[in-house]
Amino acid sequence: MTRQAMNRRAMNRRTTIAACVALFTGVSLDAQPARTAFEVPAWAFPTSPAPSPAPKPDSVVLHRVPNSARSYTMRQVANGFDIPDWFPNAHPPMPSSVQYGVAPNARACGYCHLPDGSGRPENGTLAGLPADYTIRQVAAFKNGTRLSANPVLSTNSMHTLAKWVADSDVVSAARYFEKLALTRRNRVLEVTRVPKTRIEVMLYAYGDAGTEPINGRLIEVPETFARHELRDPGVQYITYVPVGSIARGRRLATRGPAGPATSCMACHGADLLGKDAVPPIAGRAPSNILRQLINFRTGARHDSASVTMAPVVEKLTVQDMVALAAYIGSRAPKR
Repeated sequence: MTRQAMNRRAMNRRTTIAACVALFTGVSLDAQPARTAFEVPAWAFPTSPAPSPAPKPDSVVLHRVPNSARSYTMRQVANGFDIPDWFPNAHPPMPSSVQYGVAPNARACGYCHLPDGSGRPENGTLAGLPADYTIRQVAAFKNGTRLSANPVLSTNSMHTLAKWVADSDVVSAARYFEKLALTRRNRVLEVTRVPKTRIEVMLYAYGDAGTEPINGRLIEVPETFARHELRDPGVQYITYVPVGSIARGRRLATRGPAGPATSCMACHGADLLGKDAVPPIAGRAPSNILRQLINFRTGARHDSASVTMAPVVEKLTVQDMVALAAYIGSRAPKR
């Protein structure tokens, strides 16, 4: 067979595959741009081994957080099947799936994402997300189309939980979080040097005294690590980014990395507060936004949202992603 004939045969085979994909999924292979080489920055996915064996949390000393009348021991705080609720009057009654989960396999949604849906940088925020979007994401965790580009771990606890939680519990939780308003909990600071940090399992925390060059990174740190560990929804976070990041992010978000059709506003709205089933992104944890951009860029996330996100992230550099995350995270999450 001549090389020309072989090329025609390969082209016809690809056309047939593309037609089948379009017929059964509604997605054309031609809609998926070829990905150029991209090196995942390990610093974007802070990961350290959890203590083994894990120390037993204290069940005697009561802890408090500012402005709350409640107190909990660390054992109560660590209970994923009856979560601590520091401010019960700040949200509607939680459905069972949010407060208790389903023991022993599916922890309560509010354990990681908190009763008010504000979440934590390593978990993400659910407050104000369209219920249909949240339901689709749980399905993506379950079927393995939403993975992580983390070079240490490509899966996390959500992948396990999604396999155990009932569809009805997913729906009740999604509808609950949809009704909650998000309050921005981070300050984005542009710096040339960042305070030294340490990794606490999947989060940065302040470490030794002194600073070090930021070197193009995005480092998000709780102002008070102890309050973060207590799952206090009032704890604030500081996001350190290189000087000029917010302005660069604004240009990318408004003009698009590949023209207006790829701007953030085109899908997420002029104020990044979402449109229809497209989720609001303004004011959410910048470190989490950065990781999702990387996940889309590498193909680790290849769920339904990847079709529209692929041309947006195709040629973004790490610096572009840091800038976008800084800008998006600095925006007000509500009108």
